[in-house]
Amino acid sequence: MTNSEANPDSSEDTTVSAPTRTEQFTRDGLPPGTGKLNPTAAAAHQRISAQDRQRLLRDLSGTGSLRRSIKVDQAPVTIKQFLRGEIDLDTELARRFANAPLLTSIARSPQDARPASRSTAMLMSQDGSAMLTLDLYNDQQVTEATFTLNHMLALRFHLPDLSSYDKRRWLDLMRREVGVAFLWTSRRWEDDYFIFVIRPHYVRMYAFSPHRFESSARLTHPVARQLINWLDMRWFKQA
Repeated sequence: MTNSEANPDSSEDTTVSAPTRTEQFTRDGLPPGTGKLNPTAAAAHQRISAQDRQRLLRDLSGTGSLRRSIKVDQAPVTIKQFLRGEIDLDTELARRFANAPLLTSIARSPQDARPASRSTAMLMSQDGSAMLTLDLYNDQQVTEATFTLNHMLALRFHLPDLSSYDKRRWLDLMRREVGVAFLWTSRRWEDDYFIFVIRPHYVRMYAFSPHRFESSARLTHPVARQLINWLDMRWFKQA
């Protein structure tokens, strides 16, 4: 009797395949492409998240651009949970928008600092099915973001009268390696607002409206850097 006959299982392939993205989401509760952070990165993420929470609490206490104190108990549930330390905001939002499209290219007009009543940045997915358009209306001091899916459905978010303080604070926070950054008006969640989460492999953008609609997209780091630098130029350095 041969060895294979004595042990019929010896010739079978015992290699365990890596989990699929769907299996990973089921197992870890994480969306495709997210993955778990290594211990060092996870510790840094936790530390910076705590700093972001304290910074947000200080901003909401009446400092910064606020001319009145915002009542935290009237905040959206997710923000209240984050401020109380009950949830990790990154994980919570990533689960809610598990299949957000990845935007891999950007076009800007104008690309320099020459004056323009309207400036536009268009971010697109590789297959062209998803698009994010940011419009800056200089004369009206308005910033808008429009999420478009399959050239058919669009959601538009309107941020009027963003203060220089809030724009500069957001730009500075977005230039970090990891963290959470809010872009909103002095009315905070009473107007439309954006939450950006900086991850090792990409940046997640979430848009929320008090009118009960919301949207999300992922940006590659090269695209996010180009967008940040362009916004810095258009907001602060127009000729």
